[in-house]
Amino acid sequence: MKNWKTILIVAVAAISMIVYIGFSVCYIYQYSFFDDDEPFYEEEDETAEEEFLRIDTEMRAVAEYLYTNGRLAGVEASDRIDLTYTPMMDAKGWPYAVVYQEETEFDGGVKGYKVQKVTYEYMKDYGSQDEFVYEEEYCDENGNVVMDTQILGFFLVDKDTLEVTDENTDQWH
Repeated sequence: MKNWKTILIVAVAAISMIVYIGFSVCYIYQYSFFDDDEPFYEEEDETAEEEFLRIDTEMRAVAEYLYTNGRLAGVEASDRIDLTYTPMMDAKGWPYAVVYQEETEFDGGVKGYKVQKVTYEYMKDYGSQDEFVYEEEYCDENGNVVMDTQILGFFLVDKDTLEVTDENTDQWH
């Protein structure tokens, strides 16, 4: 029994040394590719909270653009429409905002909602701009989708100035 304890201690020590040496080599190898004048990380990297707040501000800019330019699709200007900007998060944790919602009745007498929203397009990098998709969903009273979502437009927002640019397309690109 004593031999097994000794073998186990030696094996654990050997594995620990191998792991330590492996991490040391990886650490040295990793930093050998970087210029000494260039930092390993950017000091201006956003935290998740800062990124969420930036995206929320940009979505507000798109919503304001839609509201002030009368660009809400299929919505007639009236005092009865609800233009409440409602920031939300999808199941994957990405922010979106409801910019317009109205009760409606679909074919077959199904009651529900037409919801127009602005979503953040996180799959593409546009450098100093972020892209947002303006789309319309059709849901029953329980929130279940009853028809395909319609793309109504794409917008770019400058991260610094919040200037909104209509991309003049409703096709994925």
